[in-house]
Amino acid sequence: MKKHLPIWQSAVIASMLLAGAVPAAAASVDTPAAAGSVSASDTKAATVLAPLRLVSETAGAKVAWNNEERTVTLSLGSDTITLAIGKSTARINDKEVELGAAVQIKDEKAFVPLSFLTEALHTAVSWDPQTGKLIIPKGDLKAAASAFASHWLQGENESAVSYFNEDLKKSLNANQLHSISQYYTNMYGPITGQLGAGTASNSVHENVYLTYETQSTVPFQMTVRFDKQERIDDLYIPPYYSPDTYRKPSYDDSSAYVEKEVKLGEGKLVLPGTLTLPNKPGPHPVVVLVHGSGANDRDESIGGTKLFRDMAVGLAAEGIATLRYEKVTREHPFKSATPTFTVQDETVADAVYAVNQLAKTEGIDSQRIFVAGHSQGGMIVPRIIDGVKDVKLAGAVVLAGPTNSIEDVVLEQSKYQLEVSRERGLDTSILEQQVAFWEQQLKLIKDPQYSVDNLPKDLALSNAYWWMDFRNYSASEIAKKQDKPMLILQGDNDAQVLAYHLDKWKEALKDRTNVEYKLYPKLNHVFAEVDEKSTGAEYNEPANTPASVIKDIADWVKKTK
Repeated sequence: MKKHLPIWQSAVIASMLLAGAVPAAAASVDTPAAAGSVSASDTKAATVLAPLRLVSETAGAKVAWNNEERTVTLSLGSDTITLAIGKSTARINDKEVELGAAVQIKDEKAFVPLSFLTEALHTAVSWDPQTGKLIIPKGDLKAAASAFASHWLQGENESAVSYFNEDLKKSLNANQLHSISQYYTNMYGPITGQLGAGTASNSVHENVYLTYETQSTVPFQMTVRFDKQERIDDLYIPPYYSPDTYRKPSYDDSSAYVEKEVKLGEGKLVLPGTLTLPNKPGPHPVVVLVHGSGANDRDESIGGTKLFRDMAVGLAAEGIATLRYEKVTREHPFKSATPTFTVQDETVADAVYAVNQLAKTEGIDSQRIFVAGHSQGGMIVPRIIDGVKDVKLAGAVVLAGPTNSIEDVVLEQSKYQLEVSRERGLDTSILEQQVAFWEQQLKLIKDPQYSVDNLPKDLALSNAYWWMDFRNYSASEIAKKQDKPMLILQGDNDAQVLAYHLDKWKEALKDRTNVEYKLYPKLNHVFAEVDEKSTGAEYNEPANTPASVIKDIADWVKKTK
């Protein structure tokens, strides 16, 4: 069972994807679109021959090559199509059909009559033999995404990049695409065929979700994000496969709220979000929900939980609006991955923008705007408070926010997992290596000779700039000097931010009179109840935030002026 990403990985995942070792060469049965054209003399009676693999995979078919028998098998839905090199017939399930021309090999790739492929695969894509390019009908984004993926997964990176818009080309080139394919081939083994494709829209992108079969037991997932001109604007590749097992909570009353798709920010990194409003006259107090670590979606989906969605619907029933939005490292993972990327770029700037935007939003009480940060988001709540200058921020909620520095928390997490594994009598050799690794990395991070201007060359972590910018940060030390009302909540069964952090908040803020605290028995890091000792493995199980937590937040918001 997969575990939730450690708290530190949000800022480094995009740059991590650009590393890896060279994979084994993948089998291929057609040419790159720009390099494998067939001349007009290779057609018979106006029959256009098209690259078999590219057209088939663009239609979502799985392609398998049998070298001994010199045959190619296509699988799409319930249909199986078999073709043989040099033959002008094919078999569709148990029926033999004419192709109109023999299957040919050009540059070690297979070409077949396009008319056969379009009919057999139920696709409207076409092929221009003069230009050597695939022609995709306008609006068919599934085909465009699948064509990009076919080029990329076959190592045809220049052709894959041709689908990008100009903004993405500045951030992701053919060599980097090659490195990414190496990384995922090493992780999954060869990616063997498409399992499914779906589409969804938000206020910024048209998204195509692709799932592929691999030689491992775990599918490979990718989201291809299109701009309004139907060019690829970014890619999101989750670090591991995680099925959505979430179930709506019992307190989700759809008649109690309305949801509006909104945009947050401006420019090439604008974010899509959801403004959830109580279904009664406003203006309403509002809470901005600030993500924890990882490339989180607006719901903060982790396995079978969606903490922010639960909070949004629960608070709406209490008369409180919420704004939740896609994290920039999820909506624009490659365009946002700059060499000087920091937690300010990752989280703080967008949260501050959200507060300012809400102050001008119809239906929102501009004097009752709050922020609520979870995990790393809670850790940087004091920075958000300091960042809000032009409007009133009424207060802030911290959910499982650590008080130690980010690097200390990472080591603490590793030691906790080692301790739990020892208690259970498990093999701890890998975890012992992990602890030793983090101890060595922390020495480099904390070494005063290094800084953002003098990055440690031996640091084995991606994005050293992010680490050096954020090192030695203490949320509670900043909060000491602030005066905004705060509510600090902590689960007593948290495997990622241990419960003692609540005591450290209390000690640091003991001289403040406008801070409230609450410890919840059994609640883990994602604010779900767990009877056994949490390890993070339980995150995949369906669970909801208890109504009592939402009620505590609502009561505090209502009384805080």
